[in-house]
Amino acid sequence: MNISKIIKTLKEKNLYRQLKTIEKAEGVYVYIDGKRYINFSSNDYLTLAFDTKLNVNHQKCLENWPAGSGAARLVTGNFSIHEELEKKLAKIKKTETALLFSCGYMANLGILSSILGEKDAIFSDELNHASLIDGCRLSRAKVFIYKHKDTNHLKELLKKNRSKFETVAIVTDSVFSMDGDIAPLDKLLKLAEDYNTYLIIDDAHATGVIGNSSLDFFKEKPTEKTIIMGTLGKALGTFGAFVASTKEIKEFLINRARTFIFTTAIPPHIACMTLENLKEIQPRMARLRRNINLFSKLTGIKRQTAIFPLIIGDSGKALEISEKLFERGFIIPAIRPPTVPEGTARLRITIATGHSEEELEKLAEAIKSLI
Repeated sequence: MNISKIIKTLKEKNLYRQLKTIEKAEGVYVYIDGKRYINFSSNDYLTLAFDTKLNVNHQKCLENWPAGSGAARLVTGNFSIHEELEKKLAKIKKTETALLFSCGYMANLGILSSILGEKDAIFSDELNHASLIDGCRLSRAKVFIYKHKDTNHLKELLKKNRSKFETVAIVTDSVFSMDGDIAPLDKLLKLAEDYNTYLIIDDAHATGVIGNSSLDFFKEKPTEKTIIMGTLGKALGTFGAFVASTKEIKEFLINRARTFIFTTAIPPHIACMTLENLKEIQPRMARLRRNINLFSKLTGIKRQTAIFPLIIGDSGKALEISEKLFERGFIIPAIRPPTVPEGTARLRITIATGHSEEELEKLAEAIKSLI
């Protein structure tokens, strides 16, 4: 592999990526080279991660719980605060129990690689997150890709292929991270029931945005064959992830999911901070809903989630617009292939509770003047 040549090609195709160094963060503001910018690209949807008003509660967590867990949970890294958080997360997802993982990527790998195997099949939405795609590959199960949110296509694939396999799972994001649209979970639940499959839902961008759980949005409840992955590092403002399902699934994952067994547990003080943040989410969700509705009205981009994709198409043009917005004080990086399909480079705008009406209006005006 010629690494230098690959880097050169990436630059020529406007696909080269660089890190921006943030010196400080407060609410929806970040500081770079001493200048303050409004952050319109974070997944901190409820503005909990950088809310300094919560520091007093978080300081108590640091005083009462260690900075690190010291081991995997099956060794000596299992603290009572971990289990307390799991009970709370299971309650908001309306499942029997939950199990903490170190991050969403590892949770998805753990679910798919342990529950599915060579004799099994996975039916996966074509726009699922990379962690689900990699989990499908790692499982070694037969993977069928259905058209994005197309339940008729999925039904055709299930009807033709379900009987050939032992264990089968339908796998989907609930809120798709690059487009901000919502999977038809009510219909997917029905198909999972009709064809006796698991339904594995990645709730990373739904939790705290369209409800405590994406199933709440459809007024549905999880079944015994529903497995929900959620993250703590987005709307909940801390770090880590969890899998919410039945007690049997939790028991199985503790014993078989390599990404749980062989990973240091999340720090206990982070679990404590997450419990503190959970007390804040209901009123913040209401404010987020108002901001989403306002930005939809201002831009004409109709969304029910906090993710607003502004499709540009050309990667170079997307970079150019992103830089011009940066000059005006907005942080909205260009999202380019392979993160999104060829020809769909975009600005991925994310709305948060902490954005003021004036800031939303200024961004909408800036976008209109540039596009």
